[in-house]
Amino acid sequence: MDNVALRRAFLSSRSLNEELVSHDDSDSSTTYDRSHDTNDDLDELKQLFFHSRLKPKFDWAGLCLERQHDFKFWANVTHTFGLLVLKNIFNSNLPFEDSNELQRMLELDEDRVCYGNCVESARSSDAVTHADNSLMDFKTRVSFILLSGLLSNRVPGSLRLIVRCHGYQYFEHRISELMNDFPKFDAAAVCFNMNALRILLPYLLEPQSVNLSNVCYRFLTSRFWRIMWLDVGVGLKQHPSTERAQLFGTFLELASTICYGTRSPALLKRLYGSCLKSLWDPIFAVLTWRLGPKLLCRVLTFVADMLMMSFQDNCLDMLDGNFLSKLIQCAKEAQSDGERYLSRYLLQTLDDRNEFYHHFARIAVDMLRALLQALANAVEGRVNECVSDLYDLSSLGIAKLIMPPHAGDRGEAHVRFDYSDTRVFPRVLPCFNTDCSRVFHLDMPQLHVDSETPEFRYCSRCGVPSYCSAACADSHWEAGHRQVCNFLRTPPTFARFIASVPDSGNVMLRTFDNECTMTPEFDDAGNVFTVF
Repeated sequence: MDNVALRRAFLSSRSLNEELVSHDDSDSSTTYDRSHDTNDDLDELKQLFFHSRLKPKFDWAGLCLERQHDFKFWANVTHTFGLLVLKNIFNSNLPFEDSNELQRMLELDEDRVCYGNCVESARSSDAVTHADNSLMDFKTRVSFILLSGLLSNRVPGSLRLIVRCHGYQYFEHRISELMNDFPKFDAAAVCFNMNALRILLPYLLEPQSVNLSNVCYRFLTSRFWRIMWLDVGVGLKQHPSTERAQLFGTFLELASTICYGTRSPALLKRLYGSCLKSLWDPIFAVLTWRLGPKLLCRVLTFVADMLMMSFQDNCLDMLDGNFLSKLIQCAKEAQSDGERYLSRYLLQTLDDRNEFYHHFARIAVDMLRALLQALANAVEGRVNECVSDLYDLSSLGIAKLIMPPHAGDRGEAHVRFDYSDTRVFPRVLPCFNTDCSRVFHLDMPQLHVDSETPEFRYCSRCGVPSYCSAACADSHWEAGHRQVCNFLRTPPTFARFIASVPDSGNVMLRTFDNECTMTPEFDDAGNVFTVF
């Protein structure tokens, strides 16, 4: 019944506004109209998902790049196709969905022609089953492209819906599946899934059944944690690899995010009291110049994060003199190796120099000096000076918010150690009303000048679509949101990911039980609780 009701709801909401789609290639316009292009792309998606029709020359692979930061487009994708996209993915067993191979395949002209002709082939009764399977496979691949776009553009309603459909559990499951063949696995695919976890993590604050402290504890005690430190991290000292270095750096970013956002106030105290060596010895093992300067910078940031969190949780004093001596020794050895490299660099010819390596080597040496200064302050009891140095080294200090030029802008805030490729893009709330083009800049309200800041709000019933005014909310409700609101509020079972039972026994990472339903929290009036 859920499947039938959902289809009727989306079909009825589309029929109120949808016009006939023309695919005449002779149509052209000399005037660029972004809304016209957006409607064309949405029409192609409607033809694919609702009518199983394809335009062979449509650039599916380039859709995410072309629509990057087109928040209105992704709002429409979320509202119209969100549950269908997640249904296709969570019911798919394709082995290559989150690897670079998917994008490469979709860029091949012959692949597009093959799938573009599958409907024509279906006219032959002998080819009906083959064509249906091919089209379904293609829908699944396009669904992964759209999911990637929803994650990268970070519209709050999109991420909220993914979490409600157990998307966080899905990406953990994919990591376990991908790494079951360790040491042979797709490092790029694991990075994709780790980045997805990092993006979705803040929205775990909203479901009423989530125990955040349990998420952190299970992450720190998982097989995935041990493999990443002892096999991937330590292995990089003997066998350098660009892919593995990217993998380990992404893991450290995820680890910092999870520990900052989900640990309980007493977790580090318990771990320091019972298994301090088990927690820190793997970190000491990778605190070396042999890891390469760029990755060493990321390790130093993670060390600073752990020390910062220890200070916040009032357990920095549990790191005794022996611990600090070992940490200082590792940092001094790495600094000595780095300074020897910088001395040799001055004697090298221009042909022998690696400017990319040298750039990060200078930053790494500076970070090692700052860490040693912070540790010296800690030993001497100057806590405030210690924390100030640690902040500059930590994820909080190296984060860079990308902001467009605006009145009163004095340039980007100074970052003392500028090595990270990660940029924090400001959050944007688009108005989901089809006839409205307004957006609200959550992190940059100064962009809304002349006191015209829109009074943005979410749908009080489901919390997925956002609106700039009550009038837009009412208009969108009448235009079709009333038909799908309940499905977005509590996604149907077929759109939720549920790990297979019984499990294979090779679970690398699982911080939730299957019983965790991700049900949103509601107040006494039935309005949904939202954090962002």
